[in-house]
Amino acid sequence: KNIARASETLEANMKVGGHPDLLPKGHCASNLVLKGEEGIEVKSSIQRGGWQGHNPEECRLMVFRYVIGEQESGEFVPLTFVEILCAKLDCSDRSFSGRKGVSRRTPTASITTSGVEKLRRNFWPHGREVN
Repeated sequence: KNIARASETLEANMKVGGHPDLLPKGHCASNLVLKGEEGIEVKSSIQRGGWQGHNPEECRLMVFRYVIGEQESGEFVPLTFVEILCAKLDCSDRSFSGRKGVSRRTPTASITTSGVEKLRRNFWPHGREVN
């Protein structure tokens, strides 16, 4: 939501469970969109990869990678963003593990190697050594 507040061209998707998180201003009839075609899905992660969503959808994805706490070196680091990655991903950039039978397990769509490569081609490195 803070990204949308600072943007002249994006607004927050206020629909609970809506997709994507950020919508182009004026593109949709409202900012309550369950499944939009345009916009940016936003994730934050401490992990270098293995990011997941719930559905294998085509979308622009922005990942904020961070470090926090004690590092392998023993150094204590406050919350620090180390990478911002963004790319338009296709359904083929995700592998889907849906539900089977009557399972209540949450379905997941993991980003494949091709998706990670797209994200890594378009990134902002903070300059801090990434552990």
